[in-house]
Amino acid sequence: MQFTFNPDVKWKKYSVNWFLYVIAVVVTMVSTFSNMLELGIIQLIIGLILQLLIILFGITRVMFYYKMPNKVYLRLEENSISLYRPNLLTRIKIEFRNIERVVEMDDMFLLVQDNGKEEHINKAWLTEEAIMMLKKELKFILSERAIFT
Repeated sequence: MQFTFNPDVKWKKYSVNWFLYVIAVVVTMVSTFSNMLELGIIQLIIGLILQLLIILFGITRVMFYYKMPNKVYLRLEENSISLYRPNLLTRIKIEFRNIERVVEMDDMFLLVQDNGKEEHINKAWLTEEAIMMLKKELKFILSERAIFT
């Protein structure tokens, strides 16, 4: 069973905000470039590399948020749950046998694992229908390990 990101969240707004951030960094880079020329070549190269890395990070955030409504956030598989993560490891997979308990909180579901690690499922990123279906499925799969309000 798959659960996509909530299309009601203003993902495009986040994308535009990051785009404006990238533009601000580019403008800052261009305006300070003349001052950087007075520095040594090593400082100039380091400054340019750092600014280019910040721009690259901003562009990846723009693309990340722009594509968000089309992505699958949560996938319940036969023996595991798979969560989308916005970092280099785009998915994290947790075996159901490794989940000690699932606790529902105001804005998230907290997955507590046997090894002490915790992962959370953000409710705001799911629709109300998806939240109800997820609660039902987790209660069925994890039975007494699922604590819901």
